[in-house]
Amino acid sequence: MDRDDGALDWDAAFDAIVAQLRPPRYQRVARACGEAMAAVVLVALACWMTLRLVSEPLSQLGRPWF
Repeated sequence: MDRDDGALDWDAAFDAIVAQLRPPRYQRVARACGEAMAAVVLVALACWMTLRLVSEPLSQLGRPWF
């Protein structure tokens, strides 16, 4: 069953070629952290804008003359 019939291991060949094209792990981690931070900032900004949009009209309830 351990016979070498001369077939190529295409997965290993592909990994050997592609591994050199990937950026180092620290760059991938830094990019993922940056994207996560950007997502947190955008969600926080959206929440703040929604809160401002809702709370502004609520503060004017009962006082239409202002």
